[in-house]
Amino acid sequence: MSYAPEKCPVCGSYKWKKVDTSKKGFSVGKAAAGGILLGPVGLLGGALGKKKVYYYCPECKFEHEYSG
Repeated sequence: MSYAPEKCPVCGSYKWKKVDTSKKGFSVGKAAAGGILLGPVGLLGGALGKKKVYYYCPECKFEHEYSG
């Protein structure tokens, strides 16, 4: 897992803040690969998403996505 730093990694500002959190949905690519490798059970792998957290710095306008 990747965690966001407490301050902006570019300018060092503590105004660094979380602006969005999302979880990706169904992935056709993951389902196809899982289906080929593991059969019907592997198709469920396409339903597994990955949580993403977006941070933004209002001082230097830097933004970055972290795994949550």
